[in-house]
Amino acid sequence: MSLLHRCALILIASFCFLLSFTLVRAGNFPQGEAARPSSNDALRAAHNIFIRSKSVYFKSSTLENSLLQQDEFQQWGLVITRDESDADLIIEVGRKAFTTSFIYSVIDPRNKRVVASGRVNSIGGTVEGKITDSLMKKLRAGRQPPASTPAKQPG
Repeated sequence: MSLLHRCALILIASFCFLLSFTLVRAGNFPQGEAARPSSNDALRAAHNIFIRSKSVYFKSSTLENSLLQQDEFQQWGLVITRDESDADLIIEVGRKAFTTSFIYSVIDPRNKRVVASGRVNSIGGTVEGKITDSLMKKLRAGRQPPASTPAKQPG
């Protein structure tokens, strides 16, 4: 192999290495399932929850109180934190402009993925109560153990 061919191969290998390094650092390179937990995994593993209001019509403390009154919330060992950097999940609540609809998102702060969301209407009840009911259903479903696949019978 000539010196020119060797230099070209080294140059191509270096370019490929730098490109893959850049993609991994930017988070655009597929990492596989082990590196990216499912939404249910994030819901199941969470312990500390931070609530962020994005509306002047909603106070975080009202949802905190409503969630803390849920027996399952206590049984699962979930706690409300006021330190966002300590949170395993962030519940973000906002209100659609000129409506009575409130939208919430449950965000995994480690990777900024939305792992659950919902929309409730403030007509006919309290917003925090409706968000609590909707969120508890999603947590209940997410905290269910993964369905085991039956072993194949030798046949």
